[in-house]
Amino acid sequence: MKIDVHNHIGFDPAYEIKRTADELVKEMDEAGVDKCIVFPFTTNPDLVEQNKLVKAAMDRHPERLIGFFLMNPRLPEMVDLMYGYKEQGFAGVVTDPRFGVDHGSKQFHELVECALTLDMPVWLHSDDKDTMRVYIAPLEAMLGKYPQVRFILSSMYYDSTGIAAKYKNVYLDTATAMSGSMTAAVTQPVGTHRVLMGANTPYGLLKREIDKLEYAEELTGFQRKLIYSENLKRLLKI
Repeated sequence: MKIDVHNHIGFDPAYEIKRTADELVKEMDEAGVDKCIVFPFTTNPDLVEQNKLVKAAMDRHPERLIGFFLMNPRLPEMVDLMYGYKEQGFAGVVTDPRFGVDHGSKQFHELVECALTLDMPVWLHSDDKDTMRVYIAPLEAMLGKYPQVRFILSSMYYDSTGIAAKYKNVYLDTATAMSGSMTAAVTQPVGTHRVLMGANTPYGLLKREIDKLEYAEELTGFQRKLIYSENLKRLLKI
């Protein structure tokens, strides 16, 4: 089984790109991917409407798509929204530094504590190079404060591999690794048991992500199986 964890649908106003669930499922069929996690483009501030698109995609393709919702910790109705999304069948929450909320702030910690209460993983997402300048100390303090929470950390964060090696509740995806050798290099300090296949579609390609892992001679067949699906199954408890 192959499950990809990094796929956007909806509208990206930064690049004026639209992506539908049907387009993603077609790509999945062509690449031989069984399931995908989907969530909105984090550049779109209208997250409530974009989350509705993800819910519609989950309903249209229940056997293929797993929905994560996007959340801005600044929203005063955040907790109510999160509880509602849990009831709708979403499996996790995505947030992004572009919302401008420090990892040490009470709003961010409230989001994490709500996710902990709901037994949901938290995706610390970014595809913005400016994330390399995010102050890391509050991030690490938060990761250490909430060891029960499962985090997926974008590789755009400074020293994401080192952070994941230090905090055992942190998973990484393969999206920013340009080759299988780079992916294998990440597994040395972190371990393949906390690496997830992530193509970052529509900007990346599912087939290319699979090829990258297939041609990584440093990985064993068992380790590829972990990255393809087994780690995510454990993360989501499915």
